[in-house]
Order: sequence, then C-alpha cells, then structure tokens
Amino acid sequence: MKYPTYQIEPSENTEAVTFVNGMEARDFTGFLWMWKNMNWIKTVTVEAEGCVQVKAGLCGPKELIVVSYWRSEKSLKEFFRGKAHQQMIQFVAKNPLSLCLYNEIYQRPKVGKYLHEPQGMAKLDQSLQLSASSAS
Repeated sequence: MKYPTYQIEPSENTEAVTFVNGMEARDFTGFLWMWKNMNWIKTVTVEAEGCVQVKAGLCGPKELIVVSYWRSEKSLKEFFRGKAHQQMIQFVAKNPLSLCLYNEIYQRPKVGKYLHEPQGMAKLDQSLQLSASSAS
C-alpha cells in the first residue's frame, strides 16, 4: 500500500515558531485546576490570533503537554499579553507550588516530513514548497 508523503523546507526568513508548554500537577489543587482547565487552555490558544494549530495530550494523570504552531514569535508574545494567558498566570501566582511548568520556543525546522494531511508547520503556510514523494 502506498501513502502520500511530502516534506517542507521553510525559507530562511520564515517567522513561524513552535511553542511547547507543559505542566505537571504537584499537589491536589494543581491537579484539579489542570483537569478543569485543559480543554479551555487548548481552545483559547487555538483561537488566538496567529495560532494555526494546537496539539495537546496527557503524558499521565498529572501531566499535560500542549504544542502550538504560530505564524510568528510576535503573535505568540501577543497571546502572552492577552486576557486568557493572564488568567492562567493568576492561578500560578496564587498557587506557586501547585504546578511544575515549562515552556520552550523553537524556531523554524530545517525540514518537516508528513504523511497525508498537513499538520504542524505544514499548516502554517500552504504556499510553502512541498516536495512530493511516495513511500510504501
């Protein structure tokens, strides 16, 4: 059986970034907040200006990871200044020991490889050069 595969090679001047945000509940308060808000976090992120796609998943009952793809680091930073992100930070300010948080920003990849529908960086700019190939 053959599947359509392709790869993208973003240009040197693309501003697109990938944001990885993780949280792990350190106590019951953090656990309850994470479970109560995880769908909301995904929704407000994907609705933010400049966000193209969000992938969220549980790493275990106490840990959540959210990967989001942004048109630019500027649009990501605008999200940080917005109301939704401020609501998230208010919980952390009131409960500084309840969550272990981490985040990382990654600049454009050298290459991305895909099977079937565009995901992640491939969704960022449909005009990126796609190199068609096939695999068994």
